[in-house]
Amino acid sequence: MKESSRVKYYLDNKGFFAHCALIMLALASVFRIIGCWGMWNDRVEGIMMLVLPVFCCVLMALCVILLGRKGFFLSVIPVLLGVVFFVYSALSSYDTWVPIVLSVLLCLVTAVVYTATVFGWIRTKWLLPPLFALPFLYHVIMVDIPALSNSSVPITLADGMKEMSFLGIMLALFCVSMALKKRERALGKNEEPAPAPAPEKEPTPAPAPEAPEAPAKPDETPVFSDEPYTPVLTLNPEPWQPEQKNTEEGGNA
Repeated sequence: MKESSRVKYYLDNKGFFAHCALIMLALASVFRIIGCWGMWNDRVEGIMMLVLPVFCCVLMALCVILLGRKGFFLSVIPVLLGVVFFVYSALSSYDTWVPIVLSVLLCLVTAVVYTATVFGWIRTKWLLPPLFALPFLYHVIMVDIPALSNSSVPITLADGMKEMSFLGIMLALFCVSMALKKRERALGKNEEPAPAPAPEKEPTPAPAPEAPEAPAKPDETPVFSDEPYTPVLTLNPEPWQPEQKNTEEGGNA
């Protein structure tokens, strides 16, 4: 029986979306510093509207650069701190309760979904891109375009930089969510690997017929006897005589 498994996400810090996220985070920090410059008289306002968002951008950039391959779940820290910033910004920007409640709910949903995703409890990353793309599109269509088209109320530099910082953060988080990749890992105790099946025994081949034995060769080694050698003499009964040649000339003589 297989145990339940979850997903471990990582981020390739050399990819296209990772580079775009770093650029957007850097621009958002610069725009935030320009837009909120001079908020030093009110310490709480300066910390919540300037120091906290810039710190979140820097921390997220470090997570992308240093923790992309291992430990990217720690990026939940700058995201949760960013949720605190956006909740405070919504409470201080809107006068009616409807946009405040909607903004706070969106921030809480984003925090829960992002945390559950990077920790592997949600097995897909495709819930994150809409959470960051929809606020971006809403601000561009419903806030920025009407404000730019209203010539009677010009946009100040501070407000414009704050809005650009917000859009940069949304784009950076959208790029981060697109750059996420996953690899699966099992939960719980490590299971011992199943033993490999025993190899099938091959049938034992029948013994080959034995070749007939070659006939034994006679022993060619000379046999020596211990008895003394006695020569055998054969006597010729007829003595040897030289052959005589009778010629006619001798007879005539």
